[in-house]
Amino acid sequence: MLLQSLAALKSQYGEQGQIELEHDFYWDISDDQRYAIYQEPQGFTIGQLSEDSQIIRESQERGIIGFDLLKAAHLLRYIGHTHPIL
Repeated sequence: MLLQSLAALKSQYGEQGQIELEHDFYWDISDDQRYAIYQEPQGFTIGQLSEDSQIIRESQERGIIGFDLLKAAHLLRYIGHTHPIL
């Protein structure tokens, strides 16, 4: 399903398609709170999509690590919410 969605995005925006970031910053919560659904999260932090994107670009030169997947997840969530596949 994920690969099909990414293929659809590629066909919609082109091989080197650029998706504009209408909102660069987002709220994030720590990993230990993210899945503790019976407790209200405290201490939100702020993430930045443009920084996440830069980290992903750098990973192409140094090799992908687990941290990159977390950054990609933020970007995919943003794209899923703001750029539906037509």
